[in-house]
Amino acid sequence: MRYCDQHIHSAASFDATASMGEMARAARDHGMAAVCFTDHVDLDDSRTGRLSQQWRREAPRCRAAWEELSAGPPAVIPVRFGMELGGPNHDPDTAARLAADPALDFVLGSLHNLRNETDFYWLRYSPSTPVRELNRRYLRELLELAALDCFDVMAHIGYTARYMHRDGREDGDVTPDRYGGELEALFTRLIQRGRGLEVNVSGLRHGHTTYPNAQCLRLYRQLGGEIVTVGSDAHTLEEAGVGVADGYALLRDLGFRYVAEFRTRRPEFFPL
Repeated sequence: MRYCDQHIHSAASFDATASMGEMARAARDHGMAAVCFTDHVDLDDSRTGRLSQQWRREAPRCRAAWEELSAGPPAVIPVRFGMELGGPNHDPDTAARLAADPALDFVLGSLHNLRNETDFYWLRYSPSTPVRELNRRYLRELLELAALDCFDVMAHIGYTARYMHRDGREDGDVTPDRYGGELEALFTRLIQRGRGLEVNVSGLRHGHTTYPNAQCLRLYRQLGGEIVTVGSDAHTLEEAGVGVADGYALLRDLGFRYVAEFRTRRPEFFPL
């Protein structure tokens, strides 16, 4: 089986330290045949949720890291250039300009915080935290994001649950039995607009689910969804490519026939 990790970070991201070359070698050692770097380009400040100008630093830093890698010896496995575009629905015009970079192979559209609110990472989820209302608001914003043209695949649906799980709130899972109407609307819009869905396997490294989880993936397929990518969301050498094979196996078990890889913003389909 040929595996490709399409959500991987390097030192071009604020929260990672290894170079692209180092991450590519680690991914190769963990069984990957190819990777796509998707370093952070965020439109919001993660602490406040307000629009910031940090993308003016992040986008050039990502491009410079990519150009440095491209100018050196060939990487140990094929590598592609992408970005994780954070909060594009909060500033669609800027998001469209950033995604128009002709060097890009792939753009993940992600949402780490609600409009003008802190990143879900920074919140603490006590027994009294209204996690269902937070998830409903999150899904409403994802529906906004799904209407945009500046991304190819929506990243880690269920991101909220990653941190709710961290704080012991297992009832934070985003599942069709709790949010069926919201998820059906979201998946239908993605499918109608030709956008895909990422299977983010980072949760498996912590004993939790993929994001989205199997129940959501099953609903996506039932609605006609076919474009799926798999990503480790790795920020360290130890994480590069880890869990991607499990993501492929999950897709096979759910009846998906192909996994997509993006090149020049177009999907190529490989049998599972």
